[in-house]
Amino acid sequence: MGNMVLATPLLSDAAVLSSSASPEGLPVSNLQNRAISQVWRTIATTAYVVADLGAAKAINLIALLGHNGSSRSYARIRGASTEAGLTGTPGYDSGNLPFRSHQTGYDAAWAAGVTNEQYGALATNHFIRFLTAAQTWRFWRIDITDPLASFIDVGRLYLSSAFQPQSNMSYGLQEGIGDPSRVGITKAGRISSRENPKRRYAELGLDFLSETEARDGLFDIEWAQGVTRDVLLIPDPDAGAYLQKRTIYGRMSQLNPALSTYFGIYEKTLRIEEITR
Repeated sequence: MGNMVLATPLLSDAAVLSSSASPEGLPVSNLQNRAISQVWRTIATTAYVVADLGAAKAINLIALLGHNGSSRSYARIRGASTEAGLTGTPGYDSGNLPFRSHQTGYDAAWAAGVTNEQYGALATNHFIRFLTAAQTWRFWRIDITDPLASFIDVGRLYLSSAFQPQSNMSYGLQEGIGDPSRVGITKAGRISSRENPKRRYAELGLDFLSETEARDGLFDIEWAQGVTRDVLLIPDPDAGAYLQKRTIYGRMSQLNPALSTYFGIYEKTLRIEEITR
């Protein structure tokens, strides 16, 4: 089990993006929009997006969220100091990875060995690459291939210097589903309901934070994002087949104070609620 990760899109939202061709109304700039359902689209089986951060920045998380990639889709991440270097001599190259990050493979040989290619998948899925050692490059490129698709949709881009505490969250993590639907009962006893979209949420406690983690990590995230802007919570980056179900693209629904419990030791609780649209 890996320590929890909390990321913001501040670096990628400030980047200059370019991409393969997209139809009018679904441009690559949609990847910098909080509304994950407002997608960037490419009418092809292959696509790419390039991000220019303006200067070399340390990155430890790269993600394309809310995509429609099939179980056979895959992606490749490259980083370089120049744009030409991305396809020439990249400083970082992930090689081909499953575009659905809960999978362990994506090709025909993998498919022949599983009985359910959709296991662990959701209506839309995420491509997530968390690096234990940060990479520092100005330019980043993600190439996508989906041999089963006639078009590729992606909802959000994260290039982030993500927060990961030295001590993991404490026991008592809560992961659940909130359902704001309304249910009434008529005088005749019939159920009358109005179904609304369900949202996942997670509540967790961090009980052994250093002062640096509390003040330079979580404080900065809360100050920048508040309760209105998006964050990405990965309770366990090593969750494997459960990565999609456990990762939450959402917002902090409340900002709780950091508690100084002992000299140099701080506590913090977080509640993240999913953004679905």
